[in-house]
Amino acid sequence: MSARSAFDPRVHLIREKYFSLRPKPLERWLWSQGIPASAERVFWLHWQEGHQRGDWCSEIPLKRVARECCLDPSTVTRSYQLLGRLGCLRRTDPGRDPSNPFQQATAVTEVRVPRELLIELDRHPNRRRAIGLTPEAGRAPAVEEVTVEVVREVTRPADPFAGLRGRDRIMALARLTAVMSATEESRYREALRVHRGHMEFDPDSALGAQERGRVLQFLACVAVEPVRVIQPAPAAARTASVRKLSAFELARLKRDIQSATSVEGAAELLRQVIWSIEEGSLQRFSPLHALHIALKKIREGAWTRPHRMPPNWTRALHAARETCRHA
Repeated sequence: MSARSAFDPRVHLIREKYFSLRPKPLERWLWSQGIPASAERVFWLHWQEGHQRGDWCSEIPLKRVARECCLDPSTVTRSYQLLGRLGCLRRTDPGRDPSNPFQQATAVTEVRVPRELLIELDRHPNRRRAIGLTPEAGRAPAVEEVTVEVVREVTRPADPFAGLRGRDRIMALARLTAVMSATEESRYREALRVHRGHMEFDPDSALGAQERGRVLQFLACVAVEPVRVIQPAPAAARTASVRKLSAFELARLKRDIQSATSVEGAAELLRQVIWSIEEGSLQRFSPLHALHIALKKIREGAWTRPHRMPPNWTRALHAARETCRHA
């Protein structure tokens, strides 16, 4: 690099100042949806904060979002509604803080990848890795890396809507589902929910043979996933691994417990439920299923303190709070 380019302000911006990372497929998908620029600003702000925290969740007050995105609060609210409908954001109220019950709680926002983009994610090129550089260089392996994962290649069926943009794909699917009967649409929704690549049609279905083939081909596209063969980790590593609830799940659990019991006992109940889900008897269930089991027992008055729970067990319920950084 020449001496002149070293004083170039563009070089100075790249080398010295902070910048954000935007995955190209996700950015192009947002462009194809034709969403306003204000909604893009809100999404990328939460994307950056969630990436820095490591759990893709963030707790940013609405006024701060409006200030950092140079928008008014009403525009931010409309952006949240639009991004929620597109499946890009998910928000939940964490419940009241007992130490400050008169202050509105900051919602927990989780950024998500829309299903339409997940279907066509494999078509986008991957970045080339530098030869000789591995992610493990210079750091100790994490507990999760002890398991050996082998991914076998699976041939993905051809997409029946190849070449269509996101909005056009949605409209093409809507035209197919509009012709379905109520029973067929119920089967179709269930097949999407459980990632099943097949569904049954009525004998007198209004869909033609070609249309039924497109529906089945689309379900097959959604259902196909790489076959993963997991070799079990050593016993020491398995005992060391503990499932952790995400910040979004913790916020939802805290809110539901506060609505099901008194505020005074909510903190202790929250501590017991978290231990039971992460390390106790509810660990064998999926997080959402375990949450529903615990909440049902609390509402029915059947919840009891876990037997093997240490008396002084605790863990941080939130990641480190983000601080305002000014240039």
